[in-house]
Amino acid sequence: MIRRSRQATALPALCLAVAALFVASTQAGPRDRPFEATLKITESVGFTGAAPCFAVGIISGVGQATHMGEVRATSQDCINPLGVFDPNGPTAYQFASSPGPDGLVFIAANGDRVFAVYSGTLVPQPGGPHAVTGHFVITGGSGRFAGATGGGSLQGTEDISRVVVGEGEISLSGSIAY
Repeated sequence: MIRRSRQATALPALCLAVAALFVASTQAGPRDRPFEATLKITESVGFTGAAPCFAVGIISGVGQATHMGEVRATSQDCINPLGVFDPNGPTAYQFASSPGPDGLVFIAANGDRVFAVYSGTLVPQPGGPHAVTGHFVITGGSGRFAGATGGGSLQGTEDISRVVVGEGEISLSGSIAY
């Protein structure tokens, strides 16, 4: 009769258990992770003066995003005054990004992308730039972010004193699953 030591039978069992955990973790699907991004933006604004978009903003930015490192960002949004537009006074605005490829796109150094849509308000502040607040929803991505989902809030400031060019800093905080 062949006798096996406890170590000899325990090692194969341990290997099977580790392999099962590895397979289960790789098949678990996307995981929610914190997502933070800070962008310095420049926005070029073209005024239509008519519905559905009183103005259209073309945004470009650079910054940092968790899980992505250094990023470039591009977007296009529809801007409308909140209430009656007064060209001689401070005006608050609402904005929403375009859906699809003109929405918010984060581009990592390796070319991977995260796609999102957003909306919010731009409110004048006494003696300073407009305050930006809103929300974003992650709608997909490419590379390791293919199928990404998530969302959160955004806030920041934008100086629109030059009217057709705005500059500011926007921070996004929420979660991403990929």
